This record gives sequence, C-alpha cells and structure tokens, in this order.
Amino acid sequence: MKSPSCLFVISTQPLSGRPIKLASKLSDATLGKVATVALGNGKNGRSRKVKPGSLILLRCGESEWTKTGRFTGWADPDLIREGVLEVEHAGRLLLSEGYEPDIIYTSRLKRAVKSTWTIVNALNAPFLPVFKSWRLNERNYGALTGLKKMDAAKTLGMEVVQAWRNSLKARPPPMKKDDPYFPGNDRRYDDLTEDQIPLTESLMDCMQRARPLWEYGISREIKKGNNVLVVAHTNTLRGLMKVIDNISEDDIQEVSMPSAIPFVYKFDYNMKPLPPEKGKISQAHTSGVFLEKPGLLKEALRRSEEWNQVIPGSYGQKVETSRVTTLEKSLLKLKEDQEAEARYRDRMIVDPNDDGRLTLTSDANGAPSAPMEEEIDSKFEDFDNQTTEAEITLNIQKPDEESPGIVKQGDSKDPVVVFVRHGRTPHNQLGLFTGWEDPPLAPDGIEDARNAGRLLKMHGFEFDVVYTSWLTRAIETAWYCIDEMDACWLPMVKSWRLNERMYGALTGKSKQMIANEYGEDQLKKWRRGFKIQPPPVSSYSLSYPGNDYRRTKYVKDLRISLTETINRSLEAKRLQVHRKFPKTESLWDCMQRSIPFYTQRIVPEAVNKGKRSSSQVMKTLYVES
Repeated sequence: MKSPSCLFVISTQPLSGRPIKLASKLSDATLGKVATVALGNGKNGRSRKVKPGSLILLRCGESEWTKTGRFTGWADPDLIREGVLEVEHAGRLLLSEGYEPDIIYTSRLKRAVKSTWTIVNALNAPFLPVFKSWRLNERNYGALTGLKKMDAAKTLGMEVVQAWRNSLKARPPPMKKDDPYFPGNDRRYDDLTEDQIPLTESLMDCMQRARPLWEYGISREIKKGNNVLVVAHTNTLRGLMKVIDNISEDDIQEVSMPSAIPFVYKFDYNMKPLPPEKGKISQAHTSGVFLEKPGLLKEALRRSEEWNQVIPGSYGQKVETSRVTTLEKSLLKLKEDQEAEARYRDRMIVDPNDDGRLTLTSDANGAPSAPMEEEIDSKFEDFDNQTTEAEITLNIQKPDEESPGIVKQGDSKDPVVVFVRHGRTPHNQLGLFTGWEDPPLAPDGIEDARNAGRLLKMHGFEFDVVYTSWLTRAIETAWYCIDEMDACWLPMVKSWRLNERMYGALTGKSKQMIANEYGEDQLKKWRRGFKIQPPPVSSYSLSYPGNDYRRTKYVKDLRISLTETINRSLEAKRLQVHRKFPKTESLWDCMQRSIPFYTQRIVPEAVNKGKRSSSQVMKTLYVES
C-alpha cells in the first residue's frame, strides 16, 4: 500500500505558547477527517445540527418622494437627510442588540442600496456580501408612478385610489412603454425578460415576485446558520412576512412595515418561525419582533427638526468618528503643528551676518526652506504618490465640436476594464504603511472618489459590475464612484485577492520610524524590491489578517494552514479550521494572488462574456487598494 504524501508529526514537547512547525499539505477533506478523529465532532463523532440564523427585515429610509407623498414604486429617488438618520439609528439598534449580519439582500433601487451602505458603515462591516435583486423592488404602481397621492385622489376619487393602494389584487392602470418611468428603458434591468418587467402590479403580484428569493436564496442562507439582513420596501417585505408566517390574504392587509425599524425573526431547526418572547414588541399575525417601538424615532426626528428651527445645527450634524490609532492621532497633531510652523517660517528670514538670532520680516518672497528638511522630505516622499511625465501617458482623443471638453467612450464592441485606485486615507496622508489595515477614506479621499465618478460619467463610461477588495477604503471609493454615476444598483464583488500588499511588521508604522530602526537602504529594499519580504507579523498580532474573524469566514479560495489549525483547535478545544493568510508579502507575492483573480475570475466572468445581450457590452470597474 502506497503511503500518502504528507508528513504528520505528533510531539510530546509542550508548545510553550509558540506555533509548532509542521511540513504538510492536506486537502480540506483529509484535514476534516484528521481533525474529527483527533478532536471529535459532536457526541460520538456525529456532526451537530447547525442552528438557523436570524432574519432581519428593514424598510429603507425615507426618500424624497415619500416625503412629498408621491407614488414611488420602481422610480429611483434618493434618500433625504431624515432617511439617512433613520437608517443610522437602525444600525445602532442592531449593534445594541448584538445582531451581526453575515449576508445582505437588497433591491436595485437607490434608496434601498444607500440604506444598506449606511447600515454596514454603522456596523463597521462594509466587507459584507450584498446581493441586489429586482425581486425586492417596491411594488410597481403603473401609471400612478410619480403622481402625488392627494392629486390622484382628487382627480380619480379617494375610494378608487385607496382600492388600488390597499386591495390585495387590484392593479392600477398600466404605464405605457414610452413612460419615463418604464423599467424596460432602464439598463439596470437588461438581464430581465420582457415578461418579468411589470407595467403595473397588485400587492399580490409584488409579494409573489419576492417569494422565489426567499425559497431559493434567503431561507437557505438562514438554514446554514447565517444571519440575513434584508433591506427593501414595504410591500416586498410584507410579501416575505406573508410566506414566513403563512398569513392569510385577509390578514396580510393588517400587517405594516414602518421605515428603518429592524423586524427580527428567529427559527427552529425546521425553519418554522419562533413565537416572540414575552415583553417583546411584535404585531398581529406575525412572529417577528421590532427592536424598537415604531413611531418613536419619527417623533424624535420631528421634535429635533422643530428644535433646529430654534437653534440651527443643534441636531443631526454628522460627527466624524474616523477610526484612528494613538499613533495616527499623534502624527496628525504633529502634521498640524508642522503646517503651522511652515506658515510661520514663511514670514522669517535669516541675516547671514548676524549672531544667529532670527529677525521677523514681512518679505513677500519669504525665506528658502532648510536644506536638511528638503532632503528628508524628498527621501521619504510616498513612492506610490510619485507621478512624472515619463511614468504616466494619457491617451486622450480630441473632443468633437458638439461636446467640447468631453471625450465619450462611444459604442465600442470590445469589453472595457477600468482600474481605479482608492481615495486618500489618513494613513496615506501621514505616510504610514497601511497594507491590510482598514482605515476609512479621509475627507479628501471621499472627494477623490467622487471626482473619479464624475470624470468617468463625463467621459461616457457605463459599467455592469464592480470588483473591489474587502478593505473599507476601496469599497467606499467604489460606493462614491458609482453614486456619482447614478449606478448604485451595480453588483459589487469583494475579494481579499484585491487587497493591498501585506506589509508584515511594517504595518501601521511610518516610513521615518522604519528608516530610523532599520536604515534607509533596508527601507528602500522592502518597499521597492520585487521579491523582498518585510519582517512577518506573528500569529498573535492584531495586524495578522487571520485574526479578523469577521472577514476570514468568507475566504474559501486559500489553502488551509495545518499549523494554525492545530494550534487554534487545541486552544479552543474544538475544530478551528484556519487558512494560510499572509503574514508578510513582497510585491511578487501580492501579484501572485491578484493576477490570477483577474485572469481566472474577472476575464471569464466579465471580459470573455462580452455582450450581456445583443446590444450591451460588458464593462468592468475594478477598484483596488
């Protein structure tokens, strides 16, 4: 019998808190069998049933049209300020109750997508996978779309309009295909068949449209143990509630869904909803619970708005809470001081004939900078930000006379891939090695991202999919880009393979600090050497990506680390499969994971597919760290 090609070492020596070194390459299946024998897997080696996750339903925040009482449906107005505040509050409610979504479903409408962005920011989890489905769009109100409800009632009669709104099966008059709100003219629905695009819908039509997403998507994720957040609209959420609680056609008309108050379901092992616990806030005919009494927030916002009329700015002003370390705070303060010193120095001149004392002058030309400071600044200027004419060549055709100053993409028959680097972060501004650390965009970085979106829109670019890393700065850049392009509905694929290079023990340190510790020559080798790795972090470091458990569970395309798996399983006294996340990377290492993602994922999924339909070219936006 041929022995397997692996080396398994059992040591009787104590671990002494240090990772043991094992030379082995095991498949996931083999490792699972070994771990089951060594650690057990439930009683008598039998696998345990997975406890179903929770379902969190959230109606999106208030939109411009909701505020003015218009029939909205599949039209796409933006959130208003009050709507953003509502959803931020919902995020805080989820945090306070300890709910952490694993996956999010939302519609393709801007008000729902932006509510989702606001929620994940409040949860500090922009990396969460988000699926945008037309099946979660609001009910299509047909020819009523865009009309004010009161105007429609005056023209057509209150009873008629109320019947269309509240009756389960009554449909408003259908819209015409030349209607400006007809979804068939919107490219976000190019993947739908003609019979899937509604001209009008009843409440029942809308609810039935959402049902397949529950049966073949949402419920299966919950059954796997994942917590699912659904951010959608009144009638599609009511449709999900009807299916989950088996609510009758008569009773469903008594079920409502207030905006931005999380409504939570829990399930038994047979996926039957559990009844609400005593003292929890629920509503008739349902098993879910509200995390807050509906109406409280609306009233609070209304009163706060009244207070704002008395004392403008007293409420609702966004407080920037950038996640910064003590080092960042110190360096930011130092940067402020140095900028103040520079302004002061510009008004000083040194007399070479005096005794060394400085004399203040108002010389308009100012004094030359100190040679030593110039030398230091030039040596440690961020290499990533250097641009010269030799490095960058812009291939821009001359604009035509009809659109001065604008170069349009045109009707190219070839796939298009656009690369965008993320906007500036506090780390970039302070010259810190960022790598896999996760600072958000700085205010300047937000403007960078918005400018990129404006530029792409000005040049006529349209995209079908966005690929980005799982780091906040890249995800936020993608958000602001597609927001400026009015394309919030675009599917966004997030992958660790597009993360920045892992800088190992250099992570979070300034270039000046590293030069002082290791020398300038060594710093240059680590930064610019193709295959030279910086010192690695340890398995116990906060900078080690494998310790970020909220993200690591989504990684399936990385081989398992036997060493880390055994050590962590012994510590936890249960199987803890751990993958081989990088502890340091050279530029070459970084390219070995990112280039295959492009050639093996982006090319076959997007580039090679070319046309999505007979006239639509597949175009890709690729936002990297």
